[in-house]
Parts: sequence; structure tokens; C-alpha cells
Amino acid sequence: MKRLTSLSLLIVGALLISTDDAHAYLDPGTGSILLQGLIAGIAAASFVIGGYWTKVKTFFSGPKGRKAQGRPADPPEQ
Repeated sequence: MKRLTSLSLLIVGALLISTDDAHAYLDPGTGSILLQGLIAGIAAASFVIGGYWTKVKTFFSGPKGRKAQGRPADPPEQ
């Protein structure tokens, strides 16, 4: 498995080094698409982080904090 990974990285590296110039035309719309993708990525990341942040706060607040948030507390251990 390790040998396959090494070989894959070597092939990808060789392909990246050996590329030729593309002489491609980038129109003004390309910049706005890149900006839109960046904004969408930031929005998605903040949504995911916000969801996990609530779980982390609930975990550290303990049973008392869960009652205050309207969630049932854990049953008492015997």
C-alpha cells in the first residue's frame, strides 16, 4: 500500500512538473466565478463549524446546561 502511494505521488509530481503553457484566455467572468466559489466555501464552512460549535458547547455545559436549553438531562447513574 505504501509503495502504491509513493508511486502515485511520484506520477502526479512528474505530471505537474512536465506541463506546457496553455495560452488560455481567462475572461472577466472567471474572476467572478472564483469569487463566488470562495464566498460559498466560507458560508459552508461557517455553517458546519456552527453546528459543531453547538455540540461542543452542549458537551462542556453538562446536564445543567442541557436543561437550560430545553433538552432532557442524562438519566442519573446508579
